[in-house]
Amino acid sequence: MEQSKQNKLPQEGGLIRYEVIYKGDHPDFQLEKKKSSYILLDIMPDRFSFLAKPQSEDWFTGFEIPYNRIISLEIVERVISNAEMLLSSGSNNSDLRQKNVIEIKYLDEVGDEYVVRNEMLTGTTVMGQAKVCQEMIDLLRTKGIMKQFKGTENSHSANASGGDDVLSQIEKLAKLKEQGILTEEEFANKKAALLEQL
Repeated sequence: MEQSKQNKLPQEGGLIRYEVIYKGDHPDFQLEKKKSSYILLDIMPDRFSFLAKPQSEDWFTGFEIPYNRIISLEIVERVISNAEMLLSSGSNNSDLRQKNVIEIKYLDEVGDEYVVRNEMLTGTTVMGQAKVCQEMIDLLRTKGIMKQFKGTENSHSANASGGDDVLSQIEKLAKLKEQGILTEEEFANKKAALLEQL
């Protein structure tokens, strides 16, 4: 039990550890069906550190991605397997269609671009895993980690110009409401939709 508790702690200097399922795309580690894809992700102050679990040590030696090489990080929807579809209690599988896959686009040492995908395993249910992903993003923001990403300068300028565009659209909508062309409800709905883009 004590060993299990120790395994959940990040390496020295780490902020937090997550259990993930390696989905592939790292140039040094090709996923094979017969191999265990369970690995660990430690959030370090300056990098993501991917480590082997005992069941994946036979093929996975781990790798790190410094934050200053990351172009983007997205949480995307998982792919539902045929077995999950058959076993699912819901007819539309919406409980399984959750955003719990961490997709990291980055540049290696020589400047080649790669995308690494890992499905969050920390969390009891798929919905719980999606929630843990959101908590991870919040942690990266509050600790200033996302500001270290290589793509940060570009995304900030894009967000700034996008923000100006949204504000001007809201001003136009307000004028249309004042002129009686839009109802209060229509204005509120359109404004909310525009604000979601920020």
